Amino acid sequence: MTRRNLTRASLREAIEYLASACDGAVRRDGHGFSADDVAIGHRLAHKRRWARRDQAVAHRIVVHHRRQLENAGIAIKGVTSKSNRRATRLAPACWTADPTRLHRLRYWNGARWTAHVSA
Repeated sequence: MTRRNLTRASLREAIEYLASACDGAVRRDGHGFSADDVAIGHRLAHKRRWARRDQAVAHRIVVHHRRQLENAGIAIKGVTSKSNRRATRLAPACWTADPTRLHRLRYWNGARWTAHVSA
């Protein structure tokens, strides 16, 4: 997989999801960033503009966490294709119980879990 397979927008979506599911690597629960990526991952999630180096770091983090992201419905391969973004919806968009159990609710957009959570 090359960096060309992931755009800044899709990388950002993946990084924001990981940040929203992260407890700071307190528990080894398979949700959020690993201990090595906590600080940089949260910095990237909150940074408005990414330099090329930021994009490279985000790519490395996303590839490292690919199974977790794929389980959340964020496809890593071909994520930039328009047909993938218009994928058939598996369930209607709605707020539902957070599968990470870190938040009460998480928004399902009809294709994947988002970074939008309730307190």
